[in-house]
Amino acid sequence: MSEPTPAPSTGVPPPPATPGRSVPARHWAVLAGVAAVAMLVGAAIATTVLLVVVQVGQAQHRYEVGVLLDLDATAEQKDVIKSALTALRPVDGIRLQSREETWERFKEQFKDQPDLVNAARPESMPESFRLRSTGKTFDCEALTPVRRLPGVDEITVLQLPADGRPGAVIDCS
Repeated sequence: MSEPTPAPSTGVPPPPATPGRSVPARHWAVLAGVAAVAMLVGAAIATTVLLVVVQVGQAQHRYEVGVLLDLDATAEQKDVIKSALTALRPVDGIRLQSREETWERFKEQFKDQPDLVNAARPESMPESFRLRSTGKTFDCEALTPVRRLPGVDEITVLQLPADGRPGAVIDCS
């Protein structure tokens, strides 16, 4: 019998042996690590996209707040009331509506009821603070300190109509 012929030498040494691990096992470990990192990055991106879509998808409503003042409200009381209303974070400031503006608004609102308009007088119209705010809901609790201030007669909150949805009166009593 003849002895087996050794394989010809290619001049490339074989890879060094790693104790306890073969080359393919190391390759799979690297692939598993890359896959785990990719899954974590993918989950983070998906979560971020979901949160952004949910935030955008929730409607922001617009609200108009009217604070009717006592007929004899003083300048100091008005200043305190206006300052307290900043807690509602008005989107375009706080406006004081004069008695004359209230009278004009009253006449327009009740133009189809001339007896009511003829029975009222401009001097009986109160001044009022007007502001607009936005949010998913209206926080009526924020009005509690305002309601208790001297010079405040009545507070109204209206959810303004938008995108085919009707407006509504918000009961914050």
